[in-house]
Amino acid sequence: MEFTVKRNDLMGELTLVQGVIEKKSTIPILSNILLEAAGERLGITATDLDLSICCGCAAQVKQEGALTISARRLFDIVRWLPEEAEIEFSLMENDWVEVRAGTANYKVVGLPRENFPSIPAAIPVSASIPGAILRGMIQRTMFAITQEETRYSLNGALLLLEPRLMRMVATDGHRLALVEHATDMPGIDIEVKILVPRKALVEIQKLVGEKDAPVDFARDENHLFFGFGDKRLVSRTLAGHFPNYEMVIPRENDKTLVASTRGLADAIRRTRVMSDEKLKAVRLCISPAALELSASSAEAGEAREVVPVEYDGGMMEIGFNPDYILDFLGVCGGEAVELAVRDSETQGLFKPRDTAIDYTYVVMPMKF
Repeated sequence: MEFTVKRNDLMGELTLVQGVIEKKSTIPILSNILLEAAGERLGITATDLDLSICCGCAAQVKQEGALTISARRLFDIVRWLPEEAEIEFSLMENDWVEVRAGTANYKVVGLPRENFPSIPAAIPVSASIPGAILRGMIQRTMFAITQEETRYSLNGALLLLEPRLMRMVATDGHRLALVEHATDMPGIDIEVKILVPRKALVEIQKLVGEKDAPVDFARDENHLFFGFGDKRLVSRTLAGHFPNYEMVIPRENDKTLVASTRGLADAIRRTRVMSDEKLKAVRLCISPAALELSASSAEAGEAREVVPVEYDGGMMEIGFNPDYILDFLGVCGGEAVELAVRDSETQGLFKPRDTAIDYTYVVMPMKF
C-alpha cells in the first residue's frame, strides 16, 4: 500500500475523527484509525464501537490497500508539518507504517487491518433533515442531557420527526429543553422517534459545521445513520424509553415577567459569585417594579442585584440554579426572554420573546 495526500486535506479529516477515538481504551485497535486507499481517494474510519465516523479526502494512490495507525500519533505528526506539505504513506512489514514529508521521516507501529471492527453498512436514506435546523436544535437542548451514566435513557436527546415538524427534547430530571421547528420532512409519513446519544450529537454538530446542507438519515433496529455529503456517522441507538416530557411542562403558570436576555444573564453571573458552593441557588424576588436577584453563602457573603422587568402580577419569590438559567439564556436567540411562574414550588417556564424559534425551557425550583 502506498499513497500521497496533501497535509491540509488530511488534517481536516483527522480533526473530525478525534472525538470518536478512545483515549484510554482497553482494546488497542480502538485507538487506531483505518486508512483505506483506493482509486483517487483515501477513506478514513474511526470507531469506539458505539459511534463510528467514516470520512476521507483526495489522494494519489500508487498501490491500493488498507492499514491502521494510531489516531493521536498521526494527528500530532500531521499537525506540525508545513501547510503546503505533501505526505507519503507506505505500509511496511509487520504492519509498520512509514510516513514521509520533506525532510521529516517517521516509522510508526500499526496494527493488523483485520483487527479493526467492521462498521455497519449504509442503508437506504429514509429522510432528509435540514442541517442548519438540526444544528440549532442540538445547541438548544444538549446541555440539558443528564451527566449520570446510570440514567441510560436520558443520556441522549429525543428527536421526533413528523411530515411537517421536527422536535428535539432533552432532560436531566431537574430541567427540560424542548425546541420545535416547522419544516417539510421528505420521506417521513408518520411520526418517527429516535433517541440520539450525547456523543453522537456532539459529532453531528461538527460534521454539519456552518453549512445548511441537508443531512441524510436512516436507521435499522440497532443503529442510526447520518450522512453529510461524503461523510457518514453511525451510532448505536439508546435502549430504554424516554419519559413523557409533556407531563413536565407547566400549563397553569399565570404570572409572566419579561426581561432583557443580556441584562438578566449579566445580573445572574454577578449574583452567582456569592451563591453557596453546595446549594448553587439564586433567589428571584419578583415584583411589579423590578426583579431582585440575591444569593448568599456563610463562607463568602451575599450579593443583590436589581433588574428592570415588565410584570403585572403579585409579589412572589422563587429560587433557581443560576447555571441552568445561564445555559438557556446563552442560546435562546432573542433580545428579550419571558419567565412564567405560578408559585415557589412549581417549575418555571422560560421562553425567548419575539423570535421565530419555538423554544421551551422548564426548570425545577430550589428551596432555600
